[in-house]
Amino acid sequence: MNLQPRCLSWLVILCLGLAVPRSKAADWPAITPDEKSMTSVPQQPDAPAVILYREDTTDDTKNFHTVYVRLKVLTEAGRKYGDVEIPVGRSPFTISQFSGRTVHADGRIIPLEDQPVDKVVSREHGVRMHVKAFTLSAVQVGSILDYRYSLHFPEGSRNAPTWMVQSELFVQKSAFKFVPTKYQPKIDSLRAPSSNTSTVGAASLTTDGPNNFEMLGNSMGEPISEYSWVPHLPAGKRPEEHVIPEATYKWVDLQMNDVPPAMQEPQMPPRSVTNWRVDFFYLNTAKPDDYWKRTGKLWNKGVESFLDRKKGISEAVNQLMAAGDTPEVKVQKIYAAVSQMDNHSFAADSDRPSAPTPSAGAEDVLQKRGGAHDELNRLFVAMVRAASIPATMMWVPDRGENTFDANFMSTEQLNAEVAVVQLGSQDVFLDPGTKFCPYGVLNWHYAGARGLRQNGNGSTTVLDSPPPSYKQANIQRVARLQLTDKGAMEGTLAIGFSGQEAMLRRQAGANLDANGRKKLLENEVGNWLPSGTQIALTNAPEWDKTDGMLVAKFKVAGPLATNNGQQWLIPVHVFEANEKPLFSSAQHASPVYFDYASRQVDEVHIVLPPNVEAVTLPPNQQAKTGYALYTTEHKREGTNGILAIRDMAMNGVLFAPAEYKELKDFYDKVAEGDNEEAALKGSFQPQNN
Repeated sequence: MNLQPRCLSWLVILCLGLAVPRSKAADWPAITPDEKSMTSVPQQPDAPAVILYREDTTDDTKNFHTVYVRLKVLTEAGRKYGDVEIPVGRSPFTISQFSGRTVHADGRIIPLEDQPVDKVVSREHGVRMHVKAFTLSAVQVGSILDYRYSLHFPEGSRNAPTWMVQSELFVQKSAFKFVPTKYQPKIDSLRAPSSNTSTVGAASLTTDGPNNFEMLGNSMGEPISEYSWVPHLPAGKRPEEHVIPEATYKWVDLQMNDVPPAMQEPQMPPRSVTNWRVDFFYLNTAKPDDYWKRTGKLWNKGVESFLDRKKGISEAVNQLMAAGDTPEVKVQKIYAAVSQMDNHSFAADSDRPSAPTPSAGAEDVLQKRGGAHDELNRLFVAMVRAASIPATMMWVPDRGENTFDANFMSTEQLNAEVAVVQLGSQDVFLDPGTKFCPYGVLNWHYAGARGLRQNGNGSTTVLDSPPPSYKQANIQRVARLQLTDKGAMEGTLAIGFSGQEAMLRRQAGANLDANGRKKLLENEVGNWLPSGTQIALTNAPEWDKTDGMLVAKFKVAGPLATNNGQQWLIPVHVFEANEKPLFSSAQHASPVYFDYASRQVDEVHIVLPPNVEAVTLPPNQQAKTGYALYTTEHKREGTNGILAIRDMAMNGVLFAPAEYKELKDFYDKVAEGDNEEAALKGSFQPQNN
């Protein structure tokens, strides 16, 4: 099998709270008669709720960001919008002017009484984020919800905003405003290694204390004159700049009415890439190439300063090595040692109530036997260099959240650092800082991502990390089943997860007890098999290993044969019993986006009762493109058995809308093949539930 990987780079073209005071009831705008009487939105007839008004203001002269939202609940499903989440970004902040209320249709007002609480929430594409969450009280169909909050940032900081114009709801009216500071602050967006990033795979991150920032541009107190933005808006829409010359005062705003809900289609890229938005940044140079060269040098300087603090590292490396170790064996041993260290970025909130102090250098990480994601990867590079093997760092975005855009001149779009080791003529991308990431596999969040890479000469280059490969994310499934004389199945399953697939499940099970892990696997397998199947895990999978396959074995029993009125049928691809066609629509306006490339290989053995035989077996199937392959094989086995083999590999991640037809045709053929059944004849009487 030789499938060509798909490049991701063209997608770039698309695209610690304190107790707080409350506002007075008089601060809320009056509810209009139209707002009171509204029961639906003509532009979105099935909408569960509608945003009547959203106001978003960032004032960097006063170091605050304020949001006000008025929303109406239209259906029972819309009650969920009473749960509000405030994203926790990288910058430290306090919450002030926090308030909310629920206004019922009869005019009763229920004020918000609770304070926001820390919470980790799951997002699309495997992203987990820290938020401050609160719930408005007694939300009903017809309720109007008001809430506002202000985030205050430290003096001397600057926080150029991203205006997310679209949401999943229709917005009647929105108003965005940004007041930039006139002065160069003491801190900027170029950060030192920590994990104030909000996601790594399926694991929640902790905040590792304040970032250390490099100075960019002028010193504090000297005027700066420029800021800029990258708009992702419909034609004819753009922010408007306002200037008061006498006060040398500026602000930018955007007023938009009747904003449609964000597009929602299966397998879309991250919404932060496809939604209408405006990305602001302070302009230190007018040319993107100049900015990234300058920023790269500053980042490189910070990385090398961290790596140069290497007391005890050579000694630690020597203890790991044996005479005759090849360079690759040395790297593997170092990788295993770093992977086993305490991973602060992966720790559950309950396990780490206060964030560890960021490390000052590689020697500090080694001494503590632990660190945040980027700190562990920097230690790994320092140790590889101590073994006389070339190694560098690369700074990339999290592909589950966003993509790199060179015109957006801000390092806020870069999330994590990964290691690049030179073994002979080959560059090997490695990530021991991601918990349970196997050697030789780059966490998909950072694979196929454009970012800054060290050149080894004090500068950096904008390059892509290697794209995900189907060879690095495999699931192997073997079923050995006996069909009973009542048409039910009994037997065993063996499932092997490797590469990305093993990493994701080990991450998901890391903070669960033995029973929780058991349920995690049983529920997943239950979603594959025919409805009503009883499933019991029978082995103890190796949850705590980084390398090696995660193997789970099960005992299963449940219905299998059905009668269509003419003959008895059994599905031969039992692992696909509940699978639905991936793409049902004839059109797909957005690009199609998969988190990672993958491969599944299934082997199903079914032994029939002595008084039953297979009349017909499904025909063998094959579907193939330049990036995907699907094959099935069906044959008789033994004296009275059936063997079905299924192999499905997808080596693509990103597809333009123009490629949707070919992609849909491929998956339609997969669904057709997966639904094939064998026809039986015999005297048993299945009892279908």
